[in-house]
Amino acid sequence: MNFDQDSQCEYWETPIVDSENLWLVRMLYTDQYAFFFFKKNHDSPVNEFHVMTISSSDPFRVTEEGLGWKNVGELLKNKLPSDRKKGKTYKIWNTPFAKKTVGALPITAEEYEKYEKFQYIIRTNDTWIEFVSFDTPAWEYHKNLKLDDLVIEYLKKDPWEQ
Repeated sequence: MNFDQDSQCEYWETPIVDSENLWLVRMLYTDQYAFFFFKKNHDSPVNEFHVMTISSSDPFRVTEEGLGWKNVGELLKNKLPSDRKKGKTYKIWNTPFAKKTVGALPITAEEYEKYEKFQYIIRTNDTWIEFVSFDTPAWEYHKNLKLDDLVIEYLKKDPWEQ
């Protein structure tokens, strides 16, 4: 993946930014939303989940670990401060994915320049999640729930109206 010279990267402050072990355990995609269910320690007997919600109209992709390191990991390695290489969530500006997403909007060239062109990145132990959103993703924390019960709850509610 070719990145522009002006690509910039920073840590994205989230509830999972400093997780040592992070797993994407489920994705749920509905007409209105995409839900990503994360667990910090896959083997933990305590059922603790962090759920991120974005609009289903936000473009996203999920890549397996090896391809993710090849496509995005090299950029992170070269752009992040060396004192904190263990972060799990990032924002990267001026990537082809972000520029193409903004470029696909039905807007004028003048409006195109007004939009920030960045993508969000979440690195788990075995996957990379990349997406572009013009709304701040919603995060919720759940403890002592079974994953299947939690998924059913998300099917019933509208997290943007809370």
